[in-house]
Amino acid sequence: MTGPAAMRVAPAVTWAQRRDRIFLTINVRECPKNYKLDIGSKKITFSGNNEQGNKEYVLDLDLYGEVNEKEYKMLASDRSIQLCLTRVEEGEYWPRLLETKTKCHFLKTDFNRWKDEDETDDEDESANWESMMNNMNIGGTELGSEDEIADSDDDDLPDLEDDKDMEKLE
Repeated sequence: MTGPAAMRVAPAVTWAQRRDRIFLTINVRECPKNYKLDIGSKKITFSGNNEQGNKEYVLDLDLYGEVNEKEYKMLASDRSIQLCLTRVEEGEYWPRLLETKTKCHFLKTDFNRWKDEDETDDEDESANWESMMNNMNIGGTELGSEDEIADSDDDDLPDLEDDKDMEKLE
């Protein structure tokens, strides 16, 4: 007699993208080595059982675009499988991960890895920021330079009250 059948579950999946790659994390707890992962050009399939054998994780993703099925990186732990997939065509961001427009309850955006399309890939953006701030004073003078333009705000202000009027009040 065999035990009860394993409950089929779709694992939680998070994803992010760049112009040239897709980051995909399949969150499977207690599924250390008993899994099967297939990466095709437009399809990713995953199946595996947890240690107790009461959960069977099943995942079948039809991707929006093509990825290089031979060029990917994988990091597997006892909690998740992280994939870095190389896109076949570098360019504009995909509008979604999957080919279908239907919302999948197990698929979420990985905001820790997400970078907007208009953000640069330069890691040293602080240098660009400083350069931009220095250029904000276009046509002006540097603070502390000898050629500062006289400003009417620097003129002496007249007294607000007349001293004679003050003596009369006292």
